[in-house]
Amino acid sequence: MRKYRYFNAALFVVMIALVAAGAFTLLRPPAQMPAPEIVPPPETQMPVPQPIPGVPQFDVSKYKSEPVVSVWLADKGYVVNMPLEQYLEGVVAQEMDPSWPLEALRAQAVASRTLTINAMESGTIRALHHTDVSTAKDELQAFAPEKINNNVRQAVATTRGQILLYAGSLVSAFYSSSNGQIAATKEESFPTQIRQPTPYLQPVTDNSFKYTPAKFQSWTVIIPAGEVAAAVGYGGNPADVTILEKGPSGRILYIGAGDKKINGSEFRKAIGYDRLKSTLITAMTHDGGQFTFQGAGWGNGAGMCQWGAYTYAQDGWKAENILRHYYVGAEIRTLWD
Repeated sequence: MRKYRYFNAALFVVMIALVAAGAFTLLRPPAQMPAPEIVPPPETQMPVPQPIPGVPQFDVSKYKSEPVVSVWLADKGYVVNMPLEQYLEGVVAQEMDPSWPLEALRAQAVASRTLTINAMESGTIRALHHTDVSTAKDELQAFAPEKINNNVRQAVATTRGQILLYAGSLVSAFYSSSNGQIAATKEESFPTQIRQPTPYLQPVTDNSFKYTPAKFQSWTVIIPAGEVAAAVGYGGNPADVTILEKGPSGRILYIGAGDKKINGSEFRKAIGYDRLKSTLITAMTHDGGQFTFQGAGWGNGAGMCQWGAYTYAQDGWKAENILRHYYVGAEIRTLWD
């Protein structure tokens, strides 16, 4: 395994997170659904940011002007160079439905730009393809320039150069399709991959089910008991497997039996991201040779919920408020004009 610097560990997780999210396939707005009361404005929930131990300050002087990025086109197998903002248009067009409200797309643009800078700073993609970024969805962010429309162009242009910082450090701006109306903490979604604290990833609530498709609000999956036991490494009676501990948002922290246990995120990966849509499990029952899991949401759940961003934009929130809600204590910084 390649050795990366301590701070770069979070960036590798970003790539995994986007695979788990399945976000780019789930973003067509359905009919309105009943929703809980809207949460208070995010400004009232923000703590005073303090420097994060072990995380370096971001050198904004490196990006006084818009950089040209080298892009590995995974579907074509070759490299192209383009201005970062042009690349970002293709990312936003695929990661969020281009027909969505402008403020939701603007929030996506800032989050995606932050991830792009993160990838460039860490060199993770450069280690894979000798480029700054990759269009492989399992390596960084999806990319579809053919889907760019005026809505996307405006979202990128009006947030030009903007990224997220927390107390002077780059934010790991994770996002997913649906968080089940409560965001995940780092300990729940990335317990082993990220060592340093991420105080901006808190279990904030939203009213994203107002528009989230019903099939992603709640779901049920049946998995053979032997497969569940194998996923946690337990060789005894599969019926012994239980959820051992849940985190602040209600997601699985540990699942196992006997002297065997694994993190909820590792369990989801072992079972399959498309089968176990999230680790926000509301019920787990064993019946003979199978387990039935009931859960909510789709994806890792950390950071911005895209359906939540859609909902807040429909409710009149600006992108800045959406971002501050999901990345608690973060500030928006403009790097280039």
